[in-house]
Amino acid sequence: MKVEFRQLPARSAKGFSLFELVIAIAIAGFVLTSIFKIADGSVRANSKMVDIQNEEIERDAFFSFLRNHFDSLPGDAIFNLRNTSNSEPYTSELTFQNTPVSFNWGGVPIAAQATRLITIPTVTDGLDIVLEYYDVQILDSDEGPAERGIDPIATVTLLSDVRLFEWTVLDVRNYDNTERDEWPYEWDAPNQRPSYVELTVIFENGDRRVKRLFWIPKKSNPRTSMSALQNSARSARSNSGGAGGGGARPGGNRQPGTGSRPTGGSGGTQRPSTGGGPTSGSTPRISR
Repeated sequence: MKVEFRQLPARSAKGFSLFELVIAIAIAGFVLTSIFKIADGSVRANSKMVDIQNEEIERDAFFSFLRNHFDSLPGDAIFNLRNTSNSEPYTSELTFQNTPVSFNWGGVPIAAQATRLITIPTVTDGLDIVLEYYDVQILDSDEGPAERGIDPIATVTLLSDVRLFEWTVLDVRNYDNTERDEWPYEWDAPNQRPSYVELTVIFENGDRRVKRLFWIPKKSNPRTSMSALQNSARSARSNSGGAGGGGARPGGNRQPGTGSRPTGGSGGTQRPSTGGGPTSGSTPRISR
């Protein structure tokens, strides 16, 4: 019996060549790079959107603060605006006096009598908008607070590095003869206040001019207003009392056999005299 052994052909064990590995790694790197770029672009877009929203919120808060400040000016507030430079970037000082403000600063209660909104140049040719609070009057002299050695009791930076910050004022008494481009940039009339104030701002990294118009309430003395209210209240009380005293009293209070009006010695009805003092039984009227 003859046994034959036949050798089976060996199975080929073929692997990846070095060239194929390099191509695979390059494709994987390209895909991962694309994914990272897309993710990074999405993150940057979201971050930029958040920054834009924060800037819009900051600007709206700034304009709302100014509007509330102008709307709440007391009747005896003094308004002063002057430019402090004639070259770009233009700087200015807007001062309000007799504007009492109370707030907490670092847990310490502070009361201010004057506020000043100033512009300070930055190293990047921009402007910082700074609000200063003073506990003394600062418009009673031609010299500024720094020249007189008066320091603010609190300082707040409202905006940083804006490109433009300009004020213009308008007095309606001269409106018919004044063009909008001719509005003055300064206002130094302690006994008067302009009717409107316009602010032009170019914010950081922007080229669009944003304009806001603020109305200034008509100046009136608060003591005069309070006196008018008190006189009106007295007049209302007097009219109410006079109307009640001229009519007949309820029947339960009448004396038998008498009329509704008090009678004099002659038996006739006695009426209040317009020239003399009040008579008995009548309510005095106040002539105004």
